[in-house]
Amino acid sequence: MSPAEELTALYEQWRSLTTAEGHAIQAADWDQVTQCQTAKSRLQPRIVEVSQRLEVAVHEAQFRPVVEQLMEMERANHAQLQAQRHSAELQKRQLDQSSRHLRQLRQSYVPASRAHWQSYS
Repeated sequence: MSPAEELTALYEQWRSLTTAEGHAIQAADWDQVTQCQTAKSRLQPRIVEVSQRLEVAVHEAQFRPVVEQLMEMERANHAQLQAQRHSAELQKRQLDQSSRHLRQLRQSYVPASRAHWQSYS
């Protein structure tokens, strides 16, 4: 297999992993996200090695559009991940606020003399 063919196959694997990672982010399947990222980190040294066997002009002409598309997919996944993180942080703040309200309600209904004993039941 020529370096160009091998690099094409490696970039296709990267594309498949990035697509799977995007679906996993949407589904909040963090184990799958981790697996995709681990697999991509294992591909990276091989991509670098094969890329170095190509002439710069050939690599630039043949693979620049592929790399740009992969970078765009990575940016989209990153944006999606940031949106998931923002949503999780918002949900956490809402849960924290609900927890504080429940504690305040409990304190207002449990007389101070029984509060101590209430905590052991």
